[in-house]
Formats: sequence, C-alpha cells, structure tokens
Amino acid sequence: MANSNRICIIGGGVIGASIGFHLSEAGCSNITIVERTNVACGASGRSGGFLAKNWRSGVEGKFSESSFLAHSELAKRLKNEFSIDVMYRRLTTYNISVSETPDKKSSIKQTNDNQSLPKWITADIREKEILGNEDTTAQVHPGLLTNALVKVIENRGGRVVIGKANGFLFETITTHTEKDEHHQTSPVRAIKLLIENQEPIEADIFVLAMGPWTYQAAPWFRDAMIFKENISHQLDIISGVKAHSIVFKGNQPTEPYAFFLSYRSNDGNILDPEVYPRSNGDIYVCGFSEQHSQNLSDSGNSVPIDENSCERLRQIAMQIASTLKDSNVEIKQACYLPQSHDGIPIIGRLHGLNNVYVAAGHSCWGILNSLATGAQLTQLILKGEISPYLKQCDPGRFFRHTSHK
Repeated sequence: MANSNRICIIGGGVIGASIGFHLSEAGCSNITIVERTNVACGASGRSGGFLAKNWRSGVEGKFSESSFLAHSELAKRLKNEFSIDVMYRRLTTYNISVSETPDKKSSIKQTNDNQSLPKWITADIREKEILGNEDTTAQVHPGLLTNALVKVIENRGGRVVIGKANGFLFETITTHTEKDEHHQTSPVRAIKLLIENQEPIEADIFVLAMGPWTYQAAPWFRDAMIFKENISHQLDIISGVKAHSIVFKGNQPTEPYAFFLSYRSNDGNILDPEVYPRSNGDIYVCGFSEQHSQNLSDSGNSVPIDENSCERLRQIAMQIASTLKDSNVEIKQACYLPQSHDGIPIIGRLHGLNNVYVAAGHSCWGILNSLATGAQLTQLILKGEISPYLKQCDPGRFFRHTSHK
C-alpha cells in the first residue's frame, strides 16, 4: 500500500540505506537520502562484513539473530529480483592463536572441532577453536550491500542528494507553564533540513543515520533556539573508534572461512586482527582499533591512514598465509566505527520532537544489525510499534531536562 509520507534520511551508510529500503518495502516512495560525499564512504564500505547469528544474548541476541537470517533472504532477493550480487555466503569461523616468533616446542591445541585448517594457513598455530559454522556465521560485502539497497530505493522513486546537512527549521508553538516566567518558543517538529549551498529539503519524517558523525547534529538543536528540553544530549554521546584495514586483491584463496587472531607479538602484547577471504579472490585484513574520539575527519573518504598500522597488518597476514608474500596490498584504508557512551545503539524517536528519529552507535555490529534496525525502526515510524530491543536502545535514556531562569 502506498504511503505518502515524505522521508528524509541523513546518512548514506548501511543503516540509512536499510531504513530507506524497509520504508520503501512498506510503500514509501518519496524518500531522500542526504549524504555528504558518496554512499558507503565510511565503515559501510570499508568493514569486513562479518555476520554472526548467536554471539549476543537476551533481547539483543534475538534482534541480531533476526538480522542474521534477514541477510540470507535479502541476498537471495537481490540476486533473483535485481540481479545484484552482494557476495553473501556462509562461513566456518575460527579463533587461532599465533606467536610472532614461533615456539618450536609448542604443539597445536585443538578445542572443539575435527576439521583441518585450509592448506594456505601456513603459520605455526598454537591453538585453534571453532567459533561458528555455516549455520551461525556468514559474510557479506558491506559496500555492495549498501549500494544495492540504495539502488532499490531509487528504483522505487527515491533519490540521493549529495550535500552537507547543517541544521533543521522547526515548527514552533507558544507554551506557558507555572514554572515559566514568560512565554517561550519550543520546537515540536522539524519541517526542513538545511543543506549547505542548496535548497532545504522538506519532509514529514527525518532520520539521523550519520554513524560516528551523529554527534555533529547535536548543535543543530543547541544552536537553533532555546530548548526547554535539551534534545542535543541524545546525540552528543556518539563517537568514533578508528580501525585500519588492508585488502590483498585477486587470485587469493576463496574458501569460506573467517579467522579471528590472538597474536602474541614479540613485545608481549596480544593483538586481535581479523582475516576474511572473499569469494572474488580478495583477502581482507583489519585490526588496531583506537580510542573513542569526536575529533573526526570531515567524511569517510578523508580518514587519515597510519602506514605503520597497515604495514603491521600486512606482516601478520603474511605470517598467517605465506602465499601472501608474493601479493600486493592494493587497498589501505581506515574508518570510524560508531559507539555510544554505554555501548548500546541509539535507535528511536528523539525525545522532545515528534518526527525526528535516530539510528546510530552500532559499533562493530552495524553491518549485521542493519537489516533488523531498518525493519524495526520502520515499524516504529509508521505504526508506532516498538520492539523489546528498541526499548533498550531508546535515545531518551540520554535525555536531560534543563531549566531556564
């Protein structure tokens, strides 16, 4: 059934794309995605795309499981209905322990599987443990997935606008309470999104899906006017965690495995890089997360790269698979993973406004949980239905009442 709501989503990553896709599934066609540079320019185009069915517990576990299963179904639909391959496949996932300097006296300790590692894993493995099988772990190419979702939205009448969002225009009402000495104006709904050097975008519903840059929307509410209810605190609790990755391109092993490493360096530190072969012959390697920060680059395309981190990843990867010594690293990159102060995403309507929603702070599980986020936020936006996990993710938990004298 067609839905006439005008939707404006700020952010062209996998979360914003999933929200737009699910709204289009529900009949919304007037959907605008506003993206500063290009679709999937941040972690949505630079992460590994690992998916796990049962690595979380409680209501979050049910949420993640539903999203894991949705990825499988969506990948089939995209291939069958739109001829789009997002490189989805099921995996066997291992944790393997390796030392930078192998101990010739050590022997491999196997924990819970009878399966041999692929022959191209040539490192001296101290321990190995199976973390998941093809029923419980999978991978998808996040950039291909995000762009596929956006393509479907556009095919259904939506559009992408490239530009820098920098604020809202609000509809206001005059209020008076016993605590107020005089009348004050308070926004009740946003009516336009302001975009630098472009015409504002009018919409009935706005969704902030700006990933680690979500905190940059907080001043839109602080600076627009005096708020009796301080909305901005629900946004400035998001920050970014920087991580590096490299990609060995082409003609590499393509077996469906993922490897989480426990790597003991010569200085005694334990490092935790991850290695993902892809079905197209690429090998993706990531690691070296940094501290939370709100001092982020302007866009996902301008995140500075630490050459030392990339070289360290290359050296570790070559120790794991000696065949990589003859291969070139064709991609060196870094991205920010969005994180909230309490480690739980913020998903829901902003307290204090009746038509502005937010979805951010998914940390390293953004690709996995993107589909459930889009599906359940769509139910909240269009039907007012809130799932148990979205209750836990309500941005109102960071809302602060403020008083004005």
